[in-house]
Amino acid sequence: MKLYHGTPQKVEVLIPRLAKGIGEFQNQKAIFFTKSFEQAALYAIGKSLKGKTQFALPPNKLIIVGDFKPSKGYVYEVDIDAKKGELGDYEYAYTKPISKFKVHEINPENYKSKITYVKSKEEMMTIINAEKAGQGNH
Repeated sequence: MKLYHGTPQKVEVLIPRLAKGIGEFQNQKAIFFTKSFEQAALYAIGKSLKGKTQFALPPNKLIIVGDFKPSKGYVYEVDIDAKKGELGDYEYAYTKPISKFKVHEINPENYKSKITYVKSKEEMMTIINAEKAGQGNH
């Protein structure tokens, strides 16, 4: 299946790394993918802010605390069978290195409409919780 991995780094080989997340699936040594090119692109540019500010990646959106501007990133397109996690189409894990892929350079300017800036972590959490509550109504 076609899957996407977003990162701020350009690499020759995707290598499984120990992740930090919620639950056993998100804390394994793996390369994580999504079925959504857009979500991978937002992740790639969002991760460029790591260590500078807090950010969140609810589906189809990047929320940034403060006025930090994300840098370019890369989306790696692969065709593999990966294990599906709790987040459905937004979370797949693959535990072996991958050297065969297509690379897409991501410019944050192309995703401006998907980026929301907030003043505090509390404001970011309010948006995330409101979206989660709204998902239950569909």
